[in-house]
Amino acid sequence: MRYTTVALVWLGGVLLAAALYVVGPDRFIASCLDAFDTLQDALQNLALVLGARAYDVLRALAIALYIVFLVLALMAARRGFRAVGPLVVVSILFLALVWRPFSDRPPGSLHWLAALAVVTVAAAGMTRQLVGPPPGGPWPYANDPKI
Repeated sequence: MRYTTVALVWLGGVLLAAALYVVGPDRFIASCLDAFDTLQDALQNLALVLGARAYDVLRALAIALYIVFLVLALMAARRGFRAVGPLVVVSILFLALVWRPFSDRPPGSLHWLAALAVVTVAAAGMTRQLVGPPPGGPWPYANDPKI
């Protein structure tokens, strides 16, 4: 095992001990949860500051990138890549984040931001697959004009 990994584990232990000492061992979990709540409040306030125009832009970007991912996944599936699984998973995640069929209110900005992040990563992954070599090894037909 590499010494840097072991050293990082020891450093993490020392930092955890210092955090436990500063906060107190009996209040450490509550302090961590308070920090997460503060971070969530800050992110929600940032989303509110962005306003309605940014909300529309965020929705438009998320939907457009989902369509881009959908087309890229279909292209990848036609070329023989494993694209059906990611297509199903990303579609379910996207719909779970932004589809509210029985709600009076539309999904919040953070839901659309999370959906945008999911489809951005998925579209980048499909793009990487499509520009790389086909499944099964290196380019056997690199000079073939039909491909």
